[in-house]
Amino acid sequence: MATTTAQNFADHLEIQQVLNLYASALDKHQWSDLEQVFTEDAVADFIGIGVCEGRQAITELVTGVLTQCAVTQHLLGNYMIDVDGDKATASCYLSAMHAGLGDYAAEIFTVWGEYNDQLVRTADGWRIAHRSLTTMHASGDIGLNG
Repeated sequence: MATTTAQNFADHLEIQQVLNLYASALDKHQWSDLEQVFTEDAVADFIGIGVCEGRQAITELVTGVLTQCAVTQHLLGNYMIDVDGDKATASCYLSAMHAGLGDYAAEIFTVWGEYNDQLVRTADGWRIAHRSLTTMHASGDIGLNG
């Protein structure tokens, strides 16, 4: 886990940037940025929501949910990154706020959770090959289920 070499430090920084790009892409609805986050065959297990296989399926899921929100803010922290050659594992905490639309405009849906990722070094840089999201707490209703 130590970042004692220049390469190891650079890998940690790039991986953290990939994780941050995911959150930023969601909040700004810049869906094409997810190409710089996930491998084409990535798997995402949003525990309690479902498993998506492939970057396109992941993009479709998050697009479908987040376009139903007026605005969102995904905050990440407590990064733990372990690099082993061209593979890495990472985890970080998530605090996400989702503001409702229409009849739910005054409502906020909040999620606290933890992402656990397996990343691979590609020719284009680090990418998430497998992501799981464990929700620790969720509260609020902005009408996403019905």
